[in-house]
Amino acid sequence: MSDGARRPPSTLVAGLASELAHAPSGLSFIYHALDRIVAEHGLDDAILVLQSSGTGRQAFRAGRRAVTGSWATARAVGSPGLYTAPSTVDAGTADSLADLCGVALRLDLLAHDATHDALTGLLNRRSFDDLLTRAVSRSVRYGWGFTLVTMDVNRFKDLNDRLGHAAGDEVLRAVGRGLLATLRASDVAARIGGDEFAMILDGTDSEVGQSLGARLSEAAGSMLGWAEVTFAVGSATAPAEGSDAVELLRLADERLYESKGRAR
Repeated sequence: MSDGARRPPSTLVAGLASELAHAPSGLSFIYHALDRIVAEHGLDDAILVLQSSGTGRQAFRAGRRAVTGSWATARAVGSPGLYTAPSTVDAGTADSLADLCGVALRLDLLAHDATHDALTGLLNRRSFDDLLTRAVSRSVRYGWGFTLVTMDVNRFKDLNDRLGHAAGDEVLRAVGRGLLATLRASDVAARIGGDEFAMILDGTDSEVGQSLGARLSEAAGSMLGWAEVTFAVGSATAPAEGSDAVELLRLADERLYESKGRAR
């Protein structure tokens, strides 16, 4: 990292600051900023180390390269800031670029928090409703099929009453991890209520939705180790069974409650 007293940032950093508002994401901005400073200063390499309460320590390297090798590894575990090879970037520019990239990372965290459930890391209800509306629109316009699955944890209230809310929260976190491990990258999963979850599965039918419950029970149970978790599942397919988000949710929920009745 550059030594010496802090001086005003270069015109490069000032220009990058004006670009931040239009960046597609904080992470893409960080790599863009590193590539720009390498090009402008004729550097061989650059690494930025950021420390955040939300994500801990993270190291980014110009060119999106892995942070490996003796030079890179040593700097990745050092103090937060910008490290360059050679170390010819002045302190004002280095510190200002690190500050700007820290803002970019915080903006990513804020955007994530606004769209995701804090407990499970899945999408929240508002984000899910928006994506379901889009999926229905694509289905109507292009005939692209998908399955809407709604799911909740059987006897979750009893578990909460017996073991406490901390245990209940751990079950919900395990369900979230199980969904992320079980679903495809193209699928969508959300926590839409207390122990209620919903998924959009591209190009599938209702039988896939039902089998998901069994796979998720196994995945969540293995992650917990101390509790058997089973699910009530309902599903509806588009466009075969509906071309309206509200109607599809109503149909999936009807089938979910039928599933709960059979479980009892």
